Amino acid sequence: MPSTESPPPPLNETWLARYLERLPAPLASLILLFSGQGARAGYLAAADQGLISIANFLATLFLARSASPTELGIYGVGFTSLRLVRSIQEGLCIQPLNTFGAAQDEDAFRRYATSTSLLQILLALLSAASVSLAGWLALRLGNDVAGPTLIALGPAFLWWQLQEYVRRMLYTRGRVLAAAFNTAVANAFRLGIMIWWMRRDQLDGPTSLQAIALGALVALLPGVWQTRRYWTLGFENLRQVWAHNWDFGRWVMGGLIANWVAVEFYPVLTAGMVSFAAAGAYRALQNLVAPVQLLLRATDTFLTPRAAKTFHDQGQPALARLMRLAYVTTGVPILGLLALAVLFPNQLLKALYGETYLAFSDGILMMAIFYALMYAYWPLQTAFKAARLSRPIFVANLAAGAAMFTAGIWMISRWGVYGTIGGQALNALIVLLVLGVSWDKLRRGKTN
Repeated sequence: MPSTESPPPPLNETWLARYLERLPAPLASLILLFSGQGARAGYLAAADQGLISIANFLATLFLARSASPTELGIYGVGFTSLRLVRSIQEGLCIQPLNTFGAAQDEDAFRRYATSTSLLQILLALLSAASVSLAGWLALRLGNDVAGPTLIALGPAFLWWQLQEYVRRMLYTRGRVLAAAFNTAVANAFRLGIMIWWMRRDQLDGPTSLQAIALGALVALLPGVWQTRRYWTLGFENLRQVWAHNWDFGRWVMGGLIANWVAVEFYPVLTAGMVSFAAAGAYRALQNLVAPVQLLLRATDTFLTPRAAKTFHDQGQPALARLMRLAYVTTGVPILGLLALAVLFPNQLLKALYGETYLAFSDGILMMAIFYALMYAYWPLQTAFKAARLSRPIFVANLAAGAAMFTAGIWMISRWGVYGTIGGQALNALIVLLVLGVSWDKLRRGKTN
């Protein structure tokens, strides 16, 4: 008869527990916060997101130094379009998998994950075919800017979605190191081929988007092997899984699309209302604070399944404690990076791009304010998703989207790139206020 005893803790964990027993409780809690198993997984998640952030930073830098602001603007608009399709993917596939799958046992997760994976494949194929067709039509109509960009996005929509889904599936089961390896493979190949094209004077906006697709495809192959245990022929009914995912994910998707419209769509508007070169200048400024995305994405990617399990097992008070820890651990590095960009904008712009974008250095302060406001509401979004209350996210971003189509458009028409950044900051403030009020109501409802 097999033993029912729990396995002994790892030696290092036993030593740590004995050491902490000798310390005052507040000091022991602080050490445990930064050295426990959850903390180590968080460090891995931050490293994983760091790889993505560094790769995006370097990709923008390579293109900015070897091509015109117009080509950088084309790449920026295409990259923003990838964020749109990610919003749909997050709502219909990834967030339901994170939220429901985190608390499932291995067999239940295998059946559910296989069904959701099949839905993800269908979504990737449909989105890739749609954007490719749009590119073909644009070329037929004589648009030699939008056409090649949309055609280049076709493979990116397909392979990047599938690779991202596999990577996030690993997160759901706590395999952060495996996810980080997959990220490293994708971005190493992506940057390598960009360097090769750059040396051959072939790097431009569309080829930079093609590099994303090729890197994702190369990483997808080991990713399928890494997730092989989560595939089964005995998967759940696809229609039922779709209905289950849709019931939860429609509000997440709606919120993310509204957020994309309220925040990410601004550079697209800038390209249309001003020029692609102006959108390229925006991308260059944004790249200075791009490392902030490291911790923001790490918070969402790592914390969502963990928060969902915490809420499922321990309820809203435990979820609130986890959110406070998220703010404490991410606040100092994020605000420090933003302060660095604000203090040395000219030096950073000249070091990265030479003289090309120095005229836009005044926009760095506004960009830092925008990212600080985004940081302020980011963990709240995670908390609502973990609690399966996605409607506040949708309402918040819908209100921000309304502001974009009124005040935002006016700001772009009046101040160009600076109006773009100011409009984004306004929208982030609106999202923060709506989510903050909703969270306070949720907290009071649980505690009163």
